[in-house]
Amino acid sequence: MNAMLIVVIVIAIIGTIPVIIRKKLLNNYLTLLQNNDIKAIEDLMATKLAKICIPPFNREYLLLNVYLKINDDKQIDTLVNNIMDHVPMNSKQKSALAQSVFYRYVDKKNASMIDYLLEMVSTTNNHALCRQMDMVNDTLIKGGNKYYDELKSNLADVEYTKNNEDTPYLEFLLSVIYKNMGNESKSKEYKNKALEDSKGTIYESLIHYQNY
Repeated sequence: MNAMLIVVIVIAIIGTIPVIIRKKLLNNYLTLLQNNDIKAIEDLMATKLAKICIPPFNREYLLLNVYLKINDDKQIDTLVNNIMDHVPMNSKQKSALAQSVFYRYVDKKNASMIDYLLEMVSTTNNHALCRQMDMVNDTLIKGGNKYYDELKSNLADVEYTKNNEDTPYLEFLLSVIYKNMGNESKSKEYKNKALEDSKGTIYESLIHYQNY
């Protein structure tokens, strides 16, 4: 057999080994996650094979999802801080991390962590996510009305609201802004709209849970 061909075959085989191992590790992870075997997952992610075959962010993110599933606040905080301080991330990974934990910190009114996440996302190219987070932060955490004119105008546009799945949450945010401005009647009006329009949507539980 040609020596060059042998080299190519060897390289191809070596290249597939990490992929095969990574797939097996992820299958093990999913099985353990379904069984809520947290200790076994922690041990799995700490193995040399996992550290070699699974990139640092992916490994930490898999662990984060475990702690989010069981609502382990202490472990979530520790892991999020560790990722943000020590794990290199690209724009997509920063966005994924923020989307996973942002509303959790909003629910807990953790202003410092929210600011930390906002600063991180502001360095990415995900401008829509950054703006969404800033809107929630200004309205729910800071008690501001920065987005009043925009929300009022958008929600008055029938075509905009009809084709926008985010309408219930925008109505909720406007109700909070009215409350921030001391207009209780308008706040109640938009809150009722938000509760009605959110039925059966991804925002139903979020709006009920963020009952400001």
